Amino acid sequence: MIAELLVQAQQHHDPEATLHILESFTPKIKTSLLQVPADHREDLKQELYLKMIEVIQCFDISELN
Repeated sequence: MIAELLVQAQQHHDPEATLHILESFTPKIKTSLLQVPADHREDLKQELYLKMIEVIQCFDISELN
């Protein structure tokens, strides 16, 4: 499922596919953010999402096809 979404996000520049990938990681991110002081959580969450978008865009999908 994630592999298909990665292909869609990269080859078709599909923002919905990117959003679905981000949403699939949201529970883990929320849980992990509980380890961070509350006043830093929102900033870190935004940084994590930005980094994830960068990784989605540059991930090598050649092995997935």
